[in-house]
Amino acid sequence: MDSRLQRERVVLHCDMNNYFASVESLYNSKLKTVPAAVCGDPESRHGIVLARNYHARRYGIATGESVYTAKAKCPGLLTVTANYNRYIKYTRLSRSIYARYSTNITPYGLDEAWVELDPSVGIDGGARIADEIRHSTQKELGLTISVGVSDNFIFSKLGSDIKKPDATTVISRDNYKSLVWSRPAFELLFVGSVTRSKLYRMGIISIGDIATCEPGILTRALGKRGYMLWEFANGIDSGFCPTITDDNEIKSIGNTITTPRDIDNNDDIAALLYIICCGVAKRLDKHGFLASCVGINIKSNDFSSFSRRTSLSSAVSSSEVLFDITFRLFRESYDWSKPVRSIGVVTEKLSGRETEQQCLFPDTCEINPDIMTLVRSLRERLGKIKLEECAALNEEVPEIENLLVNEYKKGER
Repeated sequence: MDSRLQRERVVLHCDMNNYFASVESLYNSKLKTVPAAVCGDPESRHGIVLARNYHARRYGIATGESVYTAKAKCPGLLTVTANYNRYIKYTRLSRSIYARYSTNITPYGLDEAWVELDPSVGIDGGARIADEIRHSTQKELGLTISVGVSDNFIFSKLGSDIKKPDATTVISRDNYKSLVWSRPAFELLFVGSVTRSKLYRMGIISIGDIATCEPGILTRALGKRGYMLWEFANGIDSGFCPTITDDNEIKSIGNTITTPRDIDNNDDIAALLYIICCGVAKRLDKHGFLASCVGINIKSNDFSSFSRRTSLSSAVSSSEVLFDITFRLFRESYDWSKPVRSIGVVTEKLSGRETEQQCLFPDTCEINPDIMTLVRSLRERLGKIKLEECAALNEEVPEIENLLVNEYKKGER
């Protein structure tokens, strides 16, 4: 292994197996024996599969897909609504088990965590502790866990993915080439679908292909991420921060609303867009961003998708301007051939606040001037409306949302 690697460390990566579904099965034993999925609130039509058990996986059901398509694959699929209080409870309990062995615990969402042990225990001692953690978790919590053991964050994370459920996998200086390099490149941390496609076009299929590639070639093709992946493939994590779930570059910010009932008129769309734009503006302000590209994403009641984008001459961030732009986009491009099930706003081409924000349509906006009346009317008819932050966005999110991001990426694999 590369001489720059800090070989004295012992790092465990603990990954709770099928976390949401496993916790729910503690409260409903039937979930252990039939295809089952944990989903968003069906009454609010947030019908996305957040987690599924191993029985459901055999039907090809993936995290991130709609409940509608999941049930088409498996008509007998049993669905339950996510209960986040339960997941937080068991996350705390599992981390209390890890804390018996180390105070250096780094969460990675609700269901995963790195545990750095005292170097004196060695890799073999780390494997024994990993087994103890697995046994304690199953005995005390009724949940199974897979643990990767290595001397770096990257290979310990990969180790917990290699064998599931309820397994310990050791990736050491002696076996990493035979155990890691033959595996597909997309199993390496931070190799998403876009990077995977670029690597494939370069003829890079396996982690070993990344490890043995000239670093300069990867850097020219992928930028700084290319060199980072070369280090990861060689077990070097000196440039990795485990508290960051990606390269920490925010590329877009957006929100979506799925309504309890289909929408079929401009007034309700205006109210929805105003609610969404207020949420997006708040998040832009939080990060100090302006946006030079604004778009809308629409899903019709037959689940067909529609989107439009517009590039701006002046970067913007205020809710009023975002609303002007997105409502104009909607009215100019959507023909109302189908009612709307969900609508979202996305902002891209983000930059800092170096330029003064200007309203693009100060005199020509044709929106209803009493937008709050429309918002109140919509809420009276539909009840509570929940903003959904786009899970694919790469920004700081609460731990529950981190878990959804991680589960979605696992489902893509």
